[in-house]
Parts: sequence; C-alpha cells; structure tokens
Amino acid sequence: MRRGIIVSCVTLGVGLAMVGQATAQSLTMLGGWAENNVNAYWPGAQFKKNLETASSGKASIKISGPEAVPPFEQLQPVSAGAFDLIYTHPTYHQKGLASVAEIIPFGLERWRSSGVWDYIDKFYQKTHNVKLLALVALGTEGYHCYIKQPLSAQGDWSGRKLRGVANQHAVIKALGGVPVVMPMGDVYTSIEKGVVDGGCAPANVMLATKHHEVAKYRVEPRFGLLVSMIGINLDRWNKLPKEQQDMLVKVGMQTERDTAKFGDDVLASENKKLSDLGVQVQTLPEEKGKLIQSLFRSANWDLASQCCGDAGKEVRAIARKGGLAD
Repeated sequence: MRRGIIVSCVTLGVGLAMVGQATAQSLTMLGGWAENNVNAYWPGAQFKKNLETASSGKASIKISGPEAVPPFEQLQPVSAGAFDLIYTHPTYHQKGLASVAEIIPFGLERWRSSGVWDYIDKFYQKTHNVKLLALVALGTEGYHCYIKQPLSAQGDWSGRKLRGVANQHAVIKALGGVPVVMPMGDVYTSIEKGVVDGGCAPANVMLATKHHEVAKYRVEPRFGLLVSMIGINLDRWNKLPKEQQDMLVKVGMQTERDTAKFGDDVLASENKKLSDLGVQVQTLPEEKGKLIQSLFRSANWDLASQCCGDAGKEVRAIARKGGLAD
C-alpha cells in the first residue's frame, strides 16, 4: 500500500514549486508528527510559514504526516523523490548522524562555524540523497522522563518499562529501566493499559500529547537537546536556480532561530500548566542526575559510531576541535 502511495505521488508529479514559475505550486513535506501534537509539529509548520513569507506567497508547502507514511519509514520516500521535504527526528532512521546535535552545547552559530553542520549536511547528501536545510532545536533544553508511579525509595525506576527512542536507551537503563520502542502516538494508551510504565520524550510536548493524564510524575534534571532536521531531496535541490537555493538556506536558518526561542517559551509556560494539572516533579539524587546527563552524551557518541562508522568519529573530532565535545 505504501509503495502504491509513493508511486502515485511520483506519477502525479508531486514536485518542486518555487518562485519564478508562471503558476505557483506547492512543495510537499513529510513530517514525523501529527498536527495535534502541537509543539512537535510546530517547527515544520514554521518552516512552511517562513518560506511563504520569504517568497511573498509564491512558494508554499503541503505537509503530510504519519497518516501518509509512518514516522520511522519517511526518509526513504523523500530520498527517492516521492516527497520534496522531510521534517523528522534523526533517530527515527538508520544512519541518523544528525542526532549528534543533541549532545553538543547549544549554539546555532557555533554549530555552523565549527564545521559540524556542514559535515552532517554532506553526510546526508551522500548517504540519503537529502540536502540538510535546518537543524531545529526545540528550545535550549531537551528531554525528560515521566512515570506513572513515583520514583523508588532508591531514587530510580528499576524494573519499569519506559518508552524511548534509541538515543534515550542508555538513560533508561542507567536507572534500572527497560527501554521500549514505539511510535509517540501509541504511548498514551500503552501507559494507560500498563504496557509501559512511562516514557522519555521532549520535555515540552507532555501537555500536547496529554501524557500527563496517565503519568503524573515528571523527572528532573532534563538531559540533552531536542534537535530534529529539515531536509530536501538532493535531486530536487540540484535543479533549483541558485537564488532559490539561497532562499531555502535563509529560511532554514531563520527557522532554527525561531524554534529555539519557541521551545524555551513553551517549556516555561507548560511546566506551570502541568503543575496546575497535578503533575509532580520528581528530582533524581544529584549523582544520578549527573549520571544520566553524562550517559546521554557518551552513549550517543557511541551510537553515532555504530550507525555511521567513520563518519561518527570524524564529526566528533570536528566537534572537539570546535570546543563542542570532550
């Protein structure tokens, strides 16, 4: 069925629409989150808004989400050219080198000036036929875990099952948990039915996903950054005139700035709302808090090497040279 969808898209000429054509058409974007997951959806929507503003309405984007292609399967149709753009989390896919942006200090200018951004861009072009347009950090703080029952007397979640993507597994295991991989859309019901005991996810989407209704305890400290990516099919990119390429690059940079501010504003506001709704903060003992933050970094550098071979080591060396890694 999915192959049929992809073939149909290509057959219908789902394609690149940019400024300068006689009739304005629309770019197509695959996004990893449904529109009702407001905060996770927002960066892709903001890229769309920024492009439409920059082009004075001559270019637009039609966003399709998990209802069109499941989140973990979206990179392939974009690589193949069935969709023009992708907004996704790198750990949803094999060879997700962009995930290293979640373990280096926040700083949009430093990511670019150090060479880390460009290295990731070239890697995706070579391995996925996708040109990177933006690394969108949803705020300057990243993840938290939340649980149905309070932490144990030892200050951990030993023996409990927590949903988490690959780059969170070391954190879950460090406090005695069992990682479970599942799409975000399945987490609410899974916690409600006891399939899992909680989850780890972006700190500023707990309200939108309504996970606070089934897991009343959120754990601090937070760890890492939440950095997703926006990219364009490389073949489409190469056919664009330079002025249109330049516009997309500028739109990507603007979206990076917008999402960082948006994420921080949302987190402050939503933590207050969660408290009003009865969600309680569970603070890890200091040594365990430092442990999960340290393990998130080290485990994700290991994942970068495992997923991407020499590229993981090379991007770490570039980050070290730029003062962004140990």
